[in-house]
Parts: sequence; C-alpha cells; structure tokens
Amino acid sequence: AKAKAAKQAAALKAKKQAVAAKKQAVRAKKAAIKSSGAVSPFTLYMQKTAQKGSKMDLKAKIQAFKALSDAQKKPFVTEAKKNLAKRHEIRASYKKAPTKYALFVKKNFAAAYKAALKTTSDKKQAFKVATQAVSKKYKSQ
Repeated sequence: AKAKAAKQAAALKAKKQAVAAKKQAVRAKKAAIKSSGAVSPFTLYMQKTAQKGSKMDLKAKIQAFKALSDAQKKPFVTEAKKNLAKRHEIRASYKKAPTKYALFVKKNFAAAYKAALKTTSDKKQAFKVATQAVSKKYKSQ
C-alpha cells in the first residue's frame, strides 16, 4: 500500500512539474516576443517621453503626440516598423514546420470545396464532403 501511494505521489509530482514546465515555456515565449519592443509609434513615444516626476498627464501626452508633425513622428514610426519585423521573426521561429498532410490539404482543399459547393448549397455539408475527399485522396497516394 505504501509503495502504491508513493508511486501515485510521484506520478502526481511529475504531472505538476510537466504543467509548470509548460507554463514556464509559455512565459518565456511571451517574454521573447515582448523583447522585440513596442510596435506602435504612440507606445514608443510614451516610453521615450515618460520621465520620472513628470507632471504631464495622459491626456496631455496624447495631445502632444497628435500635435507632432509627420517629420517628428517619423523616427517613432520607423523604429516601430523595425520592432514589428523583429516580433514577426521571433513568432516565426516558434512555429512548427507544417506536416506533409497540412501541406497537402492547403494545396488540394480549395478545389475540393469548390466542387462540393456545386453539389450542395449548404456550406457546412460542403466543408464536410471536401474534407473527406481530401483525406481520402491523401490516403490513396
């Protein structure tokens, strides 16, 4: 009985550790994405102009940003674009490579769906028919 209880406790501990590891991985991914910096010119402006002890309230800062000319906003816009590109790069690095089946579906589904729509006007039914046709075609190759 003691051995069984110990085994269950170990299994529970392992499960908890797996959940904690998964949460940690998600946090790390979010942190990596955030590390690219602000992707909005306004957010960048707010970050760069936020001094400690500044008496300027949020509404005043918004007005100040709106009052800036395009030339004055340009550095914020270009930096935001760079940050957005960095963010897209980071996101892409976390994506898994598509499977053979996913690539096959992407290539063949549109045609199968169009053909299915010709036989029925119900889109849900057409989707079902097209999905079955594509999977059958994949298995037959």
